[in-house]
Amino acid sequence: MRDVGQTLARDFFAATNWSIDNHYAHLTTPSRNLLDFNIPPGLHLALTHRPTREFASSLSLSALVPSTPVTYPPTPAPVLGPPPSPLLAGQLTYVSSSAPLSLTAPKKIREWADPAKFRQVVQGFYVGGLPVKPELREEAQPTWLAGERVDRQDYLMYGKLYAPAPRLDALYIQRFSRTVQGIITLISVPSPISPPPLTWQPNDEIGAAAAATASGAAGRLSELEFKLQQDTGRWSTEYSYAVGDSMWGARGLYNFGKSGSGEVPEDHLQRPGPRERVVDEEEEMSTGLKGRWSAGGEVYFSAQERSAGVSTGLRFSTLPEPAGATAGALPSQPPTVITATLNPIMGQLSTAYCVATSADSALGSRFDFNLFSYEADVTVGGEWFKRRGKGSTSITDSTSPSLKSWDAFGRDSPASGLSETVDLNPRVKPPAEEGDITGVLKARASTNADLALMWEGRLGSFLVSLGVVADLRLASRSGGRMNPIRSVGIGVQYWS
Repeated sequence: MRDVGQTLARDFFAATNWSIDNHYAHLTTPSRNLLDFNIPPGLHLALTHRPTREFASSLSLSALVPSTPVTYPPTPAPVLGPPPSPLLAGQLTYVSSSAPLSLTAPKKIREWADPAKFRQVVQGFYVGGLPVKPELREEAQPTWLAGERVDRQDYLMYGKLYAPAPRLDALYIQRFSRTVQGIITLISVPSPISPPPLTWQPNDEIGAAAAATASGAAGRLSELEFKLQQDTGRWSTEYSYAVGDSMWGARGLYNFGKSGSGEVPEDHLQRPGPRERVVDEEEEMSTGLKGRWSAGGEVYFSAQERSAGVSTGLRFSTLPEPAGATAGALPSQPPTVITATLNPIMGQLSTAYCVATSADSALGSRFDFNLFSYEADVTVGGEWFKRRGKGSTSITDSTSPSLKSWDAFGRDSPASGLSETVDLNPRVKPPAEEGDITGVLKARASTNADLALMWEGRLGSFLVSLGVVADLRLASRSGGRMNPIRSVGIGVQYWS
C-alpha cells in the first residue's frame, strides 16, 4: 500500500487539477504499479488522524526491519542516512495543505467499497485520462480587491521525522500559476561526529582521517532538490537541480495530436465526467487498439561528479470509453498501456505491456535487456481485486448505464463511435447486486528467480498488507538446505 505521504500528495494533485501522469517521470507508472510493488519490511503499523480536511498527522512504528530492505527491482543507489533500527523504529508525519483533501477515513466501510476510494491507497494498474491543460480550482482563482489583483496559490507542506535515526524529510509544493508549479524536497541527516584524536596520533594523521570521513559516503547524508514543472496539456517539462552533487536535469514529454481545453483530473478513477477531447487523431494499432502516443526524454549532468546521462521513452495508452456508449454493449477495447524506455549510455532497454483483462484484474509483462552485457530479465505479474459477492463487475461512466465486463479477447466487439465529448476518466463501479471489495491479490515472478506474493485488503476499519519475497536460487544452489524466503512483511494502516 502507498505511504501516507504519497497518498495525501496524490490527493493534493487531484484537488488542484494537476495531472502527474502527464510527466516523463511517470511514463512507466502503470507498469511499475503492477510489477514493482514493494513488500512491507518487517512489521509496520501506521496511525493517521485528520482533524480537518487541510491537515493530517501520522505516527508509524516498524519492528524487525532488515538492515537492507528488499526492494524490486534492485537498485544500486545509496540510501541517505543511517540504516533503520532492526528492533524498533518510528516516523512522525505532518501534512498541511491549502486545498481540502477528499480522502475519506476507512471507518466508513461503505465508502471503501468504491474501487475509486480503495485504489487511492493501494498501488494498482490504471490508464490515465486524456491530457488537457490544467485549471486552477475555483477557490484559487485570481480575484480583485480594491482595484488590485489578488492571486491565491495552492501549497502543500509535508514533513517526516525519524526516530531513533536522526533524519528529517520535507516536501513543499507551490502552485505558481495555471500551468506552473514548484517542488522542493529535503533530506536532512546530521553529519557524523569525527572520532576524538588520540594523544599519540600526529596532526597530519588527524587531518587525513577527518578529510576521509567528510569526503566519504557518510560525508554527504543530506540532499536538497529543486524542481520546476510546467504542463500545457500537449507537452510538459521539468527542470531540476540537486544541491548534494550539483546535478542539473531536464525532462520533457510530448503528446501527439491536437490539444484542446478543459479541466484535468489527477486520476481517471477519481473525478469522472465528460470533458472535451484533447487528442482527435487517434492512432490505431494492428490489433485494433485505438489510443494516443506520448514520447519524451531526459538529460542530466553532475558538475561535481563530472558525469552525465540521457534517456528516452515512448508510451501508448488506449482511449477511454465515449460518454454516449450504448447501454449493455461491450467496451470497444480493454484498457492497455505499452511503454518502451532506452538509456543509450548504459545500454539499458526496457519494454512493458499491461492490460486490464476485466474490471477487477490486470496482467502485465516487462522485458529488460542490456545492449552491452547482453543480460536480460523477463518479469510477469498481475493483480486481482476480490469482492464479497459473486460475479464480475462492470465499467461505467458518469453519464451512461452499466456496461458488461470484458476479457482480453473482446477487442473486436463494436461500440459506438467516438464523439467530440469523451469521458476522460471513466470509473469502475460495482453493480448494486454484487458485494464490496475486500482486498487485492498481487503476484510477480521474474527469470532471476525472484518470486513475490502480496495481499492487501480491509479488515474492519484497518487496511492490512501481507507479503512475502522468495529467491528460488538459494534453494536450488544449496540443494534445499537454505531457506528461499528473503523477506516477510505485515503492514497495518488506520485512518481516523
